[in-house]
Amino acid sequence: MREHFLLSMPGLGKSLSRTDSSPVELDDQQLVTASKRGDQDAFSQLVQRYQRRIFNLVYRMLQQYEEASEITQETFLAAWQGLPSFRGDARFGTWLYRIAYNCALKQLETRKRDRALQAALQAERALESEDTYKRADAQIDEHERQAFVQEHLSHLPAKYRAVLILRHLQDMTYEEMAEILTMPVGTIKTHLFRARNLLRERLQGLDSETSQGTRG
Repeated sequence: MREHFLLSMPGLGKSLSRTDSSPVELDDQQLVTASKRGDQDAFSQLVQRYQRRIFNLVYRMLQQYEEASEITQETFLAAWQGLPSFRGDARFGTWLYRIAYNCALKQLETRKRDRALQAALQAERALESEDTYKRADAQIDEHERQAFVQEHLSHLPAKYRAVLILRHLQDMTYEEMAEILTMPVGTIKTHLFRARNLLRERLQGLDSETSQGTRG
């Protein structure tokens, strides 16, 4: 059902490919209220407004285009079905990100062949020395940080992958991340610290390989 959901609703399938916006922009709350009354056109506007950001989050977690497309549709299907229970305690966008994160995480949990994640879980036990931190930080400057994060995301456990995506690629605050992932801010910071350690560890390994290749 989920793969046909967006195409089965009048106007909703078209919203996936349209880039234009309505002349009259309604805020999320107005569109959510209308959607709760069964207004599919209002919900299609919410899909159009958030689909790119949701897809980017899911794709960076799953690293597979087809799976990301499917899980993005699953996210909006779950949101449509869950609207009656949406009380507005959080912003609609935050609530939608939370659904997308949970759908992507469930997909990762059912994907048994992800060997890179298992390798990263084993590597998590090792931490680098203070000297290595300084050398790695000097090599990963601000201009290169996003490219490096994107390149090596697939090697991280899902919980670390998510915080790096939200922090460095979606530019979210700790408070926004805590709300989406339903974790304390302190836990978010701990996950970020460990995720950055893993990235630095990978950089150290790449540097070592490069040095050996040069000497050879």
